[in-house]
Amino acid sequence: MNVIFNLAEKFAKPFISINAQKESRELVALSVAIDRVVNQLTIIGYADGKQTVIPFYQITRFYTQGKHVVCETGDGAYKIHERMYELRERLAGTDLIPVSNAEIVNKTVIKSFQLTKSGSYQINLTNGDTTFSSRRFVKYIREAFLK
Repeated sequence: MNVIFNLAEKFAKPFISINAQKESRELVALSVAIDRVVNQLTIIGYADGKQTVIPFYQITRFYTQGKHVVCETGDGAYKIHERMYELRERLAGTDLIPVSNAEIVNKTVIKSFQLTKSGSYQINLTNGDTTFSSRRFVKYIREAFLK
């Protein structure tokens, strides 16, 4: 098996491609092993009395609801046993960015921003939801999109 790097500025994010004449058990096992290594960041979510392992790349956002932290994915919402400040520390350097003390959003699901009169951002998500940043966190949002 050959390993070839294809480096170009047109690639916004790195990705892995497996090229072969046909699919085999070994290639499927290789893709599963690569997925486990690349997506090793996970969190445990609780819903309907069941525990679910959620990879970070599937997470749309974290937010507080009452006294609970909720993790929202495309599949549904799960309660999380971690606090928001713990999540902010754990998620540093990932696509999940804090937009307020009560919410962390995956920057890949942000559709658009609108500046409000108070100087914060209205954040429109690809799933149709809308949230607002606090003025304190505008700095983090700018850094996430300008680096």
